[in-house]
Amino acid sequence: MKNDKPNNDNHINSIRHTTHVNDQGIRFAEFELAGDEQDVSLPDKRPDTLNQVQETVDPAVPTKKPLIVEPQQSLDMNWGEDFRYVTKEQQFVQKARELAWHVEGETPFVTFKSYWPTYDQMTSDQFTWYFYWREEVRSGRYPDTDLSYLFVYFYELIHGVGWSDPLQGYEWMEQTWTAYRKRYAKLDTYMREWLYDFMIVHGLDMPIGETYQRFPRVLSAELKETEWKRRFSLQPVELTWDLLLELLDYDVEKSRFYQESGRKDLERYAPKVIALVDSYLAKMKGQRFIDRFQPRPRQVKRHLFRSAVYDHGLYGRTVVLTVVSLSEYAPLRSYITGLVRLTENKLRELRGFKGRLRGADVVEPEVEEIITRYLNKEIQEQMEAERKQSLPEVQIDTGKLRRLQRESDQVRDMLLTEEAGQQQAEVFQRELTPAPRVPLDDAGSITKDSAKTETPSRSRSATRSAPKKPDVFQAVMDFDADPYELDSIEMREQSDDADDIASSVNTLEAKQPEAESQLGAAEGCYMESSGSADDSLMQSMGSREEHSSEVGVIHGMDPHPVENDVHTGMPTGMLAVVEQSWQWEVEDEEWQELAERLSFFHLEALSVLKDGPNRPGLQRIAEKAGSMPALLLDEINDAAMDTIGDLLIDGETIADDYIEMLETLKSV
Repeated sequence: MKNDKPNNDNHINSIRHTTHVNDQGIRFAEFELAGDEQDVSLPDKRPDTLNQVQETVDPAVPTKKPLIVEPQQSLDMNWGEDFRYVTKEQQFVQKARELAWHVEGETPFVTFKSYWPTYDQMTSDQFTWYFYWREEVRSGRYPDTDLSYLFVYFYELIHGVGWSDPLQGYEWMEQTWTAYRKRYAKLDTYMREWLYDFMIVHGLDMPIGETYQRFPRVLSAELKETEWKRRFSLQPVELTWDLLLELLDYDVEKSRFYQESGRKDLERYAPKVIALVDSYLAKMKGQRFIDRFQPRPRQVKRHLFRSAVYDHGLYGRTVVLTVVSLSEYAPLRSYITGLVRLTENKLRELRGFKGRLRGADVVEPEVEEIITRYLNKEIQEQMEAERKQSLPEVQIDTGKLRRLQRESDQVRDMLLTEEAGQQQAEVFQRELTPAPRVPLDDAGSITKDSAKTETPSRSRSATRSAPKKPDVFQAVMDFDADPYELDSIEMREQSDDADDIASSVNTLEAKQPEAESQLGAAEGCYMESSGSADDSLMQSMGSREEHSSEVGVIHGMDPHPVENDVHTGMPTGMLAVVEQSWQWEVEDEEWQELAERLSFFHLEALSVLKDGPNRPGLQRIAEKAGSMPALLLDEINDAAMDTIGDLLIDGETIADDYIEMLETLKSV
């Protein structure tokens, strides 16, 4: 290489440079930039300089032919097809379709682990195992395999390889996921999204089989909103504690009540309160949460089959979905938060915890009353159950019981033997004692004084001569017996008692034939009169039952036992049933169900309250029922809430809306 011009021979005054020419006659220049050459444009080459350079070229050096040759004729080529770039995903789809029905024989398992696995990454042994395993899976058998083989199989199903109907492809994906998800928990992250995308691209309306106790961290927003909509559409609403936390505007787990003593109560009752209020609003106002709070739908763009070997030319890269974001709707979140705060305040009050939360005023008064009554009842039942569980467990020693049974048998035998000896001694002594002389009058009859004194002595003698046989009861407790034999044991005992009674009656009949003959006429008269009375009573009651079955009449009767009237001999309880039965004619099915659930005392209490508050009357009915007035009214309101969906009694008066319904409640 030789220098053509010195450094000072510079046609650009502002830039220092040097021009060189190599052995092949190629001329080039070197520029030295010092930093002060900014915004200085390079001038075009001067013609004289070019001529001078050409003159300096040695003519003896042969010149090279240009490398670029202009074609003689234009080439007729399709650049879009002949020079098309084939992606890795497209190569996989093309080969998968070629091997769609390829099957291999049984072969040993070979491990295979790869990121975004395809056929090109398999060895010959892995290739053979995969197609043997795939045929087993298609036949409904799921042998152990590696996760990479599963991904290759799912990639095939995504691209329509192996199935003829989209529903069949969806079922195969879901069944294979279910078979291997316990062994490979990582599958859940991908299969939830891929199955949802598969439903979208093929227009399948399939219910999402998986339910969430809590949302996974990587779950997409579209799937979350789909799950929210499904849960709020259920009857009743099903929300777990973890799902409920995502709808709250405050961190309830940082509450002092939650951290100290109220964690179990809040996690147990807060989701139930949400379901209770949703059912109450649906019954009273005809609007559930999902109807009352309806956010505006919005359009979102979703990428299809993320993290899969997927050819975007098949179904597209993205799809536009219409989503209703329930979990982000501010009015719904505010109302749910108010319900949870109110629930926490009520639990604090019932548990004796100081302090109350603000922000529960968004809840309506009637809804607050429903929540209060529900929590009062639940906490009382829970406390009663805890009290019963805290009682010490009673353990019975069967060995000691058998020993006590043997000892009691011995004592009984001794007592019976001693009593028999005493009876024999008394009889023997009475036989040896001479009979007393009875004074007679002139006619040979017993005088009155002697008769008076003789009669009680004979009665006393008869009493002594026929001592009562002591009733000895033996309690036989077989704790090893089958509990299902208790009924048969009771029936046997009842039959034994009946036999004893029958034998005693027969004895009395044998001893008193004359008394029966004298009382026969009177008894016949009484039986005729009582039989006719009973027949008329049963006929009247039967006619009432027929009438009630036709027009929806509910009868309530006094459950007290039947007693005999002292003066008339008639069953007084039977008369009480007729006099104190209640008849309530209602047409609506809900009111008929309410009437059937109310007892005799409930109906009597409603009748007392028809004309206004009546504390003495309620107290009288409660004492007869063995209860308290407040409990009777609460039981009526509980039945009313379960049937008609509203409180029937407000305080100690009938609600104004339902006074007309009680006009048909009458005593018959």
